[in-house]
Order: sequence, then C-alpha cells, then structure tokens
Amino acid sequence: MTGEAPVAKNGMSIKQAAAELGVSAKWVRRQIEAGVIAPERSSAKRNARYLITADELAALKLRADEDPTAGGPALLARYNQLEAERANLLAQVAWERAIAQEQQKALAAEQQRAEKLAAELEQQRARVEALKSLSAWDRLRGRHKGI
Repeated sequence: MTGEAPVAKNGMSIKQAAAELGVSAKWVRRQIEAGVIAPERSSAKRNARYLITADELAALKLRADEDPTAGGPALLARYNQLEAERANLLAQVAWERAIAQEQQKALAAEQQRAEKLAAELEQQRARVEALKSLSAWDRLRGRHKGI
C-alpha cells in the first residue's frame, strides 16, 4: 500500500481499493465475482458496500501484478514490450526499404546496360545483313570496308 487510502477499521470500499491498486473499480468487482476475494458487506441497510480488508487488498495486489487486464504493472510491461517490438519492426521496415531502393537502382542500371547492348547487337545485325547483301564485285571493289 502507498498510504493514499488507509484501510479503515472495518475495511475500505471498492473505489478506495481500486485507487490504492491503480486499477479500475470494475476490475475489482470482477475479482469479487470471480471469487478471488470475498469481502464482507457493510451493515448499512441502504447502499450496503463491500468492505475490503488489508489481507484482501494484498491478494488483489498480487492478482493485479499478474493480470494484464488490470491495468497495473503487468499491462505496463506488456505495453513496453509491444512498443519495443513496434520500434524494432519499424527499423526492419526502414532497412528493407533501403535495400529495396538499392536493388531498384542496380536494376535500373542493368536495364540501361541491357538496352545499350541490344542497340549494339541491332547495329551488328544490320552490318552483317549489309555485308551479306554485297555482291562479289562490291567486295572486290572494297565497298565492304565502308560498312
């Protein structure tokens, strides 16, 4: 206990216990319904309230530390873990994007090289066809040298 809501002689209310544990009153009520604790009810005929003792508060504290739905330390730890995983995934995505950009640059360079080679090949084919079309007389006259 932090001393914020001291346990009264007969016990504390659900709201006080929830404030003490840092959880919601709804969570404390669910624990009562689940049978984790069985607090006594006040003797008031109207608006009878549960009276949670120090021992029951300690049991709830243990439960809140283990239960991620309580909103206590376990939930905070899970949140921190998920946030760390999220940051790690974002870093991996950034890394993969950088690799993909480098690969795209390399691919573009290879495509330009392939286009240049295809153009050179086409020029060579045209030269071969031109040479094939020359007659023996044209070759004797040296016209093949100009092609």
